[in-house]
Amino acid sequence: MPEPLRRIAVLTHFVAKTTDRTLRDLADEARRLGLELVVPADEADKHRLSGTDGYRVVDDDELRAVDLCLVLGGDGTILRALGRMLGSGVPTTGVNFGNVGFLAGMHQVDWRTGLERITSGSYTVIELLTVEARWNGERQTAVNDIVLARVRSQRVLRLVYEVSGTRVGEMLCDGMIVASPAGSTAYNLSCAGPLVVWDADALVLNFIAPHSLGFRPLVLRPDHVIRVRNASPVDEAEVLADGSGVGRLCCGETVEISAGATRARLLVEEGGSFYHNVEEKLFNRARHAF
Repeated sequence: MPEPLRRIAVLTHFVAKTTDRTLRDLADEARRLGLELVVPADEADKHRLSGTDGYRVVDDDELRAVDLCLVLGGDGTILRALGRMLGSGVPTTGVNFGNVGFLAGMHQVDWRTGLERITSGSYTVIELLTVEARWNGERQTAVNDIVLARVRSQRVLRLVYEVSGTRVGEMLCDGMIVASPAGSTAYNLSCAGPLVVWDADALVLNFIAPHSLGFRPLVLRPDHVIRVRNASPVDEAEVLADGSGVGRLCCGETVEISAGATRARLLVEEGGSFYHNVEEKLFNRARHAF
């Protein structure tokens, strides 16, 4: 059985008032369960927290040395937390305060019960494949996806792409997505890409609004390198990592995208499942036993 979790870092939704009440309730629950709660300075400032509120303010080094990162937020907040903890070995779990909450392991209505079970050792940690982009001396790792997107809305991109040294084709499009399994249910899903179970070793290559009747998304091995050249005559492509702009790919420039060397760690309650989340949160159907 996994070890009990006692030192908990807490990160929250960007709108402070969304979780203010739950933070107070969490401090009471932590005292009951014998947990230590810590927050980084940005969270303490956001909620005006101090030691008397049950939270200890710590620096980044101590934040990345806790037993668990608990997120009060939606998928975006959980995603940012996974990125913030990347490489630390600290697993992340969430209470859903967003819309879909696909990555969240707990609901608002019963988070106390879930937290007690998790901190007593009833949990599983899923190792999530990441995606890495390398271009012009830059390197960026994403938990969900690396996206090449058009900058000007009235123009399309022309992208030439190859996989594992083999030229696959050229596409007029609004952009390209290379998604991890966790990211397959995000932007890739909205572009009719396949869903990939969290712990699969695979990447998905998909296009945004491809000018083609024949293209279908590709599921690739993690050791295959995707090489993309911006063949547009005048238009730059923006490089985004998990939705945040991290650079530009100018005309004629190339980016290489592959699986990242570091995996993100998502903690779910024992018995929790990717397939349960698909059924409940994407198909909006209640679960029923056979």
